[in-house]
Formats: sequence, structure tokens, C-alpha cells
Amino acid sequence: MEILSREVTIRIGKKNYFVKTALDDESLKGIHSLFLELTEGLEKSHDQENLLLISCLQLAWILQSTEKKLSEGLESGEQKDIP
Repeated sequence: MEILSREVTIRIGKKNYFVKTALDDESLKGIHSLFLELTEGLEKSHDQENLLLISCLQLAWILQSTEKKLSEGLESGEQKDIP
């Protein structure tokens, strides 16, 4: 099955970026909301490059923390299955 992509405009900080994506409008809105939450209050005190770097680092930390919690949950669940 072929995934259809489209070009969308995403505003990050003070710049617009044009990207191709297969995401639907609802998914894009969710991602944009997450970005706004991560960067709340930062736009005035940081330039565009720092804003993007801080956002990437925060997302990496969230991903790492989530992965750790999932691994711990799986290990805990596996231990409960052992008779």
C-alpha cells in the first residue's frame, strides 16, 4: 500500500518550515501542541537554533524516560508471570 504524502507548513518559533508528511491533520495538531508545550516561554529568550536544540533535547529526555518506564513495567510483568 502506497502512503500518500503532502506538503504542509509548520511554524516553529519565528520561522515557517515546509515539510512533506503522511500525517493527518489531527496528528499534526497533536505534534504542534506538544511542541508549544515544550517551548512555552522560550521563544522570547532564545534564538531559533537554541529553541530547536532545547526542544530536541527535551524530546530525547522524554523518550528515554518513557523507554525506561516501559522496560521496567515489562520486567515487572514478566516476573509476576513466573510461578
